[in-house]
Amino acid sequence: MNEATAKVRVLELDRIVRTFRQGARELNVLRGAELTVHAGEVVALVGPSGSGKSTLLHIAGLLEKPTSGEVRIDGQSLGGATDDQLTMIRRDTIGFIFQFFNLLPTLSSVENVGLPLHLRGWPR
Repeated sequence: MNEATAKVRVLELDRIVRTFRQGARELNVLRGAELTVHAGEVVALVGPSGSGKSTLLHIAGLLEKPTSGEVRIDGQSLGGATDDQLTMIRRDTIGFIFQFFNLLPTLSSVENVGLPLHLRGWPR
């Protein structure tokens, strides 16, 4: 990796707030979270149970929208993106490995891995 590649920001989370409602009560899970990931970086997110790690990952993976703040992928702000646009970005840009796999039980391992490529139109 050269120096120019190392400075490319592939993911930016800027002042991310995520609040959930439980009846009349508000639960503030994230309060101004910030994260920048550059090309080629390996990042580990660690913290105690209930600290917001999964919520932050869901927001970074475009699976959930923040209450406020900005998510940028490859410099593109995604605040106004439609669900279809977010789906395309997830399909083409984001790789997600879930803790509990979320594999389709009727498919083999190879078929589960190949499914996103098939959806992208790649030949068998």
